[in-house]
Amino acid sequence: MTLSEIFTCKLDSEAYGLLNQYPNMVKWWIEQAKESPVSFSGFRNQFYSAWKNAWSNYNSQHAQTSSLAAYNMLKLSKGQPIEELKYSFAVISPRIVKIEEEKLVFPTKQSKKAHIQLLPKSPTQKTLLEQAQNQYWQIGQIFLTPNWCTIPLTRYLDLTKEKEDALIQQLRK
Repeated sequence: MTLSEIFTCKLDSEAYGLLNQYPNMVKWWIEQAKESPVSFSGFRNQFYSAWKNAWSNYNSQHAQTSSLAAYNMLKLSKGQPIEELKYSFAVISPRIVKIEEEKLVFPTKQSKKAHIQLLPKSPTQKTLLEQAQNQYWQIGQIFLTPNWCTIPLTRYLDLTKEKEDALIQQLRK
């Protein structure tokens, strides 16, 4: 079962710093490609060392997600020039993010972490955050903007055994 929720949020300075740089990271990957890449792993691996030099103090998971965003943009553009990236956004890997006290916490740079206050709009969102913090849900790849973020949450269920799952029942109320 996967649920995706959109949360309004308040970013700290580390999160704003990443939002300002992330479109530049994506643009950097796009500029490296001389032609439309054949495979994502080949594209990423071809330029990964250069990315690490260009963005040396950033967490390497930002290389992964920004290269994936660039790869998808290049594939969708079908050889046409890609227009300027006008919006502040970032994609946050589920490998580095956790939820603590209604905050997303993840590393941005070496020894630095972003803390993004999530503002639940309903009892369901509040319950989902509590459950995610207690690792009932696996957090997926997060799409972050200056004002909101989308958080996919996944739970593997065996419907023959978990029909009366108490935590799922909380959400149904």
